[in-house]
Amino acid sequence: MTYYQETLVIYRELAKKDSSVYKSGIAITLNNIGLLLNENNKMDLAKSHYEDALEITRDLAKGNPDLFQADMAMILNNLGILSNDKKEMDLAQIYYQEALELYRKLSRKNPDLYLSNLATTLNNLGVLWIDNNDMNLAENYCREAMGIRKTLAKKTPDVYLTDVAMTLLNLGNLLKVKNEMSIARNRYEEALEIYRDLAKKNPSVYLPGVATTLNNLGILLRNNNDMTLA
Repeated sequence: MTYYQETLVIYRELAKKDSSVYKSGIAITLNNIGLLLNENNKMDLAKSHYEDALEITRDLAKGNPDLFQADMAMILNNLGILSNDKKEMDLAQIYYQEALELYRKLSRKNPDLYLSNLATTLNNLGVLWIDNNDMNLAENYCREAMGIRKTLAKKTPDVYLTDVAMTLLNLGNLLKVKNEMSIARNRYEEALEIYRDLAKKNPSVYLPGVATTLNNLGILLRNNNDMTLA
């Protein structure tokens, strides 16, 4: 925190002389402090820093949207995550939806750079609606996220296969709630295959994913009275 705070003081002094150059540095540093505060469970302070960062970035994006909309979307997504953690679901939805709109625009211009961010925000919205028990809406977002992530994983599997597995787990969970057991089982089994392959290379990181998926499969099969496999 000390380094970030010192960085913030410097950027604020520099911005007094040339705000067009250094205000973005203030915003990014405020966002970084917000991330650190959130990790330390200081949610109200984190939110304040995120909001200050967002206000600055909104102002910068009015003059140069191509340069600052990505930063704006990132901060909105962070605010969505924080609001969701605080169970402020309506507010989380507002932040996520605005981030989603920005990432859709950005990914149309530069898919290589922003499709991953788009998928992350779609997945976040899917999780939000799972928590709010709107499984149909959640499924729409998760399926779109999964489609993007599978496309990205074809090109760079080492980077994106984990995201594919995570989204498959989310889909399995919501399909189970919708009582679409056979499809849920397929999603879990697909996620399990990915996690098993990843765990062969890096067991300390990916074995928990194997265990979680196996547990979800066991619960699903038990609920279907398939005791042998469960």
